[in-house]
Amino acid sequence: MALNKILSNPALKDHNKMELNEEWNNFMKRIGDVSNLVRDMASGDKEKADAAQVLADKYLQGKVILDEEVTMNIKDDRTVINKKTRKTCDDSGEIDKETWMAEVSKDAERRALDRKIRREKADTFKTQAVKAFRRGEYERALSCYDRAIEQIKDNPMFYCDRALTNIKLGYFEKVVGDCDSALRLNEDSYKARLYLTKAYKELEEHDKYETSFNDLENKFPQHRDLTEYFLNKRENFEEDDDD
Repeated sequence: MALNKILSNPALKDHNKMELNEEWNNFMKRIGDVSNLVRDMASGDKEKADAAQVLADKYLQGKVILDEEVTMNIKDDRTVINKKTRKTCDDSGEIDKETWMAEVSKDAERRALDRKIRREKADTFKTQAVKAFRRGEYERALSCYDRAIEQIKDNPMFYCDRALTNIKLGYFEKVVGDCDSALRLNEDSYKARLYLTKAYKELEEHDKYETSFNDLENKFPQHRDLTEYFLNKRENFEEDDDD
């Protein structure tokens, strides 16, 4: 078995990155929320309309995202349901279609921008994590992966990368948790199953190890050499004086 053959295995590459889209479900919820606010503002009840205006301002206000290492600002171009919306309603309280669609569109744009900024922050933290990992600074890498996942929680590769970092540190219980999260997002992740099997082996959970190993063998027979190499590789775990 040649080491070069193992290292060139396509399973080691991140060409199958997944990005699960959370926008649709949140978008539909926002439609309902915005609809209720607009109707309250057009109700003719001054107390209810004023309360809805205050809530709308808070609901759709711009934001500044600050971090000790990354600072990103969004210009104060707030999307606010304007009082003019009241004039677009007829006596029955029905909302003008064009005004309604404009408000929905603005809200969708704001959410898309928020998602874009969180993705950019997550990618920045991942880059920092990769650099730290390559230098052997595994605790720093772990911290950066933690922060990346705080921004984007539906990327299975982030959990796989953090799991590998935890393997380097000998935190095998955490490896199990990360791999479970990755597999919930992508049940066909080879890396997640490989790292999970490694964790069960190091934790001496023999039954779980056998089950996990058999899953690897059955699902990814083409990666048998890589699997054996990784599972039998001895790690030089980092010592933590605080533990």
